[in-house]
Amino acid sequence: MRPRILLILLGILSLVLYLAMWHISYQFNWGEGYRNRPILTYLAIYFSLFASYAGVVWIIWKRTGDDSRLFWALIILGLLFRAALLPAQQIQEDDVYRYLWDGKVFAHDVNPYKFAPMEVTRLKEFLIQDPEVFEQTHDTQSMAELSQLYDLKWESPESLVYQERINHPEVATLYPPLAQMVFRLAHHIQPDSIITLRLLFLAFDLVALMFIVLTLQALGMNRLWAMVYFWCPLVIKETFNSTHLDIIGIAMLCGTLFCLVKKRFFSANAFLALSVVGKLYPAILLPLILKQQWGAADSKIENRWLRCGLSVLLFGGIVALFYLPFIEIGSQTFSGLREFATRWQQNDSIFALLVGFFGLLVKSNGPVPLSHDLPSLLAKITVALLLGAVMLYLLFWRKEAENPEPKAALEPLFIIMALVFLLSPVQNPWYLCWVVPFLCIFPWRSGILLTGLVGLYYLDFYFDYQDINHYAPWIPWFEYLPFYLALGWELNSKKYS
Repeated sequence: MRPRILLILLGILSLVLYLAMWHISYQFNWGEGYRNRPILTYLAIYFSLFASYAGVVWIIWKRTGDDSRLFWALIILGLLFRAALLPAQQIQEDDVYRYLWDGKVFAHDVNPYKFAPMEVTRLKEFLIQDPEVFEQTHDTQSMAELSQLYDLKWESPESLVYQERINHPEVATLYPPLAQMVFRLAHHIQPDSIITLRLLFLAFDLVALMFIVLTLQALGMNRLWAMVYFWCPLVIKETFNSTHLDIIGIAMLCGTLFCLVKKRFFSANAFLALSVVGKLYPAILLPLILKQQWGAADSKIENRWLRCGLSVLLFGGIVALFYLPFIEIGSQTFSGLREFATRWQQNDSIFALLVGFFGLLVKSNGPVPLSHDLPSLLAKITVALLLGAVMLYLLFWRKEAENPEPKAALEPLFIIMALVFLLSPVQNPWYLCWVVPFLCIFPWRSGILLTGLVGLYYLDFYFDYQDINHYAPWIPWFEYLPFYLALGWELNSKKYS
């Protein structure tokens, strides 16, 4: 009885903290009072939430039996956490404004990949200053669409304000088709409504929870481990306050994991394709799923080449089907993605060390043409080689146990998804949310610790606003060094256990 009461008390404490986060969110007004924003107060709340969450995980770790009443009580509390943040303002994040704009554009039958928001904003200026060049660079349809979007921008005060808040407005959208369809649905339900978008994200969040619970049951594990996901402050903050779209792809990825455990490989590939059109990088998991399908002994299709070939066609067909409504503009569909892949670097750990290392090598060898880009390019090549080497190891050289546990099918996917985050040049906190469902099945302490440590990312904003930027380069060290030390300790403990 004591652990049950303690879990409920920790849940009530967490709810109070989420309500406090909701309260302070109204001091984060876009474009106002940056120096006075209560970022340190927010961090105090976030790390208090993480401490409570860590306590819950520790108690679940000690419990062996299932407890149906406790499970549903924790589910209700998790829903209350989300409800507390539904009406809140975003804390230091503004991606949602592009989502709302993309949904508006798509809902009016204009390809959201076609125009950068800046083209719409500067339309009248361009028409007045240089109408001849404008007519030469845009066909009749494009001119009509831009004029339509310009009018849409001014259709309501919210539309005008939100369109002006889009970050990187010079870049066309990079978000994949399934995300665009969700944005469009949100617009049809209620235009320019952040709460509507969050409610749609809640539906995907519950789908993710459902698949996690089903996967745990299929593995014979305690359902309470689902709270590693459902109570995770990182997931709740980044989905229901920051309003990041990753939950769309995460929900589909959770469906992939369940289907793999049940050895439903065609369904697993279909869910993976849906995850990819929610956000692209889970595509890296396809070879690992095909390997398992290749080795399946109880498949209804005996020919290995045929069943894997059909899976590739299914995966590719679903992705192509979702891109079909947008692809008439050709490679321009991926212009925003190219910009992101080539220019962005933020909050990184291993990648930053690689850039620094190659930067020293470039300097030591004297002037090199484009040397300011060369270290980053060499770092990206190194990261690609590392990921490729790990993938080849998992596909061809990793020894399989004679009688593997059912969850062994998910371990290679966990390894790759974790490496994709850790090696990435952009390690935004919400990208780590993709790893959290795996932590319900493989509850590595270091991974759970990292979900708390990445909250320090927001400290960079505080230093920027207070003009003390010389501290900012140290933030990733405090984020990632404790994690890597904990990971090393865990790996060593498992090696000799």
